[in-house]
Amino acid sequence: MKLDLYLLHQEEIIEKGKQLLDEEIRAISMTKQYINESFYQAVMLLVNASGKVIVTGIGKSGHVSRKIAATMVSLGIPAVYLNPAEAIHGDLGIVQCNDIVIAISKSGESQELLAILPLVKSFGAKLIGITSNPKSSLGGAVDLVLRLGVEREAGHLNLAPTSSVLASLAIGDALATVASELRGFKEEDFAVYHPGGAIGARLNMKVEDLLSERSYSAVDQHSSFKQVLIELTSKSLGATVVLSGDDVVGIITDGDLKRVLERYESDFFSLTAMDVMKVNPIVVNKGTKVIDAVKIMEKGERPISVLPVLDGSRLIGILRLHDILNAI
Repeated sequence: MKLDLYLLHQEEIIEKGKQLLDEEIRAISMTKQYINESFYQAVMLLVNASGKVIVTGIGKSGHVSRKIAATMVSLGIPAVYLNPAEAIHGDLGIVQCNDIVIAISKSGESQELLAILPLVKSFGAKLIGITSNPKSSLGGAVDLVLRLGVEREAGHLNLAPTSSVLASLAIGDALATVASELRGFKEEDFAVYHPGGAIGARLNMKVEDLLSERSYSAVDQHSSFKQVLIELTSKSLGATVVLSGDDVVGIITDGDLKRVLERYESDFFSLTAMDVMKVNPIVVNKGTKVIDAVKIMEKGERPISVLPVLDGSRLIGILRLHDILNAI
């Protein structure tokens, strides 16, 4: 008999959703308790691998396997998904002796998966199993077992793969990210593998990409305070660069202007740019990645929000933190 959803109050439906999430959180939390020496050994296999990683599973575990393989590839670990049902019809040829095979099955008794394991082992590949039952057929056939802490599937039926899917994904993410870090994979490597889309744009963007005609503001070192004031207020960049010829010798920010007005009161119009500027400002060169420019802005004792950009020794503009935030 169908449950009459109209008889349920809104609060009851919301509570059911929360209960399901609690069950899934509990499964991941229990899986965390099984992160032990086997996990360390599995990570080190991935770190020292000379071949590729092959992730295999059937049904929902197959979907999980595809995602784990995709995550590894994006983090610099060569990986592919192998459908065990197709493997026995020729696809098993992808397995080489220096590969690592990760086999996923909650029960550890998936027949399609078990059918290929003896052959994989005969090729000399290392086998890692992910299962909730270490004493299963899968657990007995692999070199290392990573145990899932899944006692039941979340939901009223305890049938549809829910908690086991999330726990398997979590184990896969942990393997991929830890191994990738130990292999020395960095942000710039990630950018190489993600040239398109928002992530690629953010990681590959150069400082000059954010400059426009309105990004330039400069005064001569001998400029009067009045000229500095006009330049700062007319450009609204938050700063103006002080030049000696074409060379950058200082910078004056809106904050500097405020401090001068408070300190000198009515005498400030006798000052020049040299009297007000901060000498030897932090600068970046054309070609610097925006993500590195942000690190430079945040590096000092006091973070800065504006950064002069040079082409050689020539000023080409001022990069603002505001421009960066708008771009990403």
